[in-house]
Amino acid sequence: GLNGDDFLELGLRNGRVVYSYNLGSGTATIISKPLDLTLGIHVIHLGRNLQKGWLKVDDQKNKTVTSPGRLVGLNVFSQFYLGGYQEYTPELLPKGPRFKNGFQGCIFDIQFRTSINQKFKSPGTPEGHPNSGRSVGQCKDSPCSLIKCRNGGKCIEKGSTVYCDCLTGWKGAFCTETVSVCEPEHDPPHLCKQGGTCVPLPHGYTCHCPLGTTGTYCEQG
Repeated sequence: GLNGDDFLELGLRNGRVVYSYNLGSGTATIISKPLDLTLGIHVIHLGRNLQKGWLKVDDQKNKTVTSPGRLVGLNVFSQFYLGGYQEYTPELLPKGPRFKNGFQGCIFDIQFRTSINQKFKSPGTPEGHPNSGRSVGQCKDSPCSLIKCRNGGKCIEKGSTVYCDCLTGWKGAFCTETVSVCEPEHDPPHLCKQGGTCVPLPHGYTCHCPLGTTGTYCEQG
């Protein structure tokens, strides 16, 4: 969408699947019926050959569309994105479907081909190994069910990001490292003043004072 009019795009809007493409002479769009939310996994078949496009969602009837104008080739030069687009800002997406935000959810499986004569295959080179991913969560299992935060830490899911929220005094990916009394995040913070360097001891800490200062916390000139 950034290198001209041509694009091909699929997404969700208001509970319906929206499929749009533009070959350079106008946008063609197919919108499905509302999804059956009792289904655990939704199956989508879509394609395009010359100006004709088609979309079939779950058990709904196949829908077709023909793009306007006379152009028949999809001339795109960017990568094929699954899940998250490279930009977080929806304003940079093609204007056709008017998506308001990036992808949210999980992709269970995908197969594609670029001509009728090819076999379907998994995306990526080598096959089944995409270049990168963004915002694609894990289907079925919650990632937090696979992560064990230690020492009272709590697993937090935020989109497709997972992290351990540690209790005071602990840090690290799984809350397994203690926070030193001299580290900025220690509560309470150390009291070394005027550029004094905090040095941890077996019990507490001491302050190494720069030239021109003295006192337990380097507080005296």
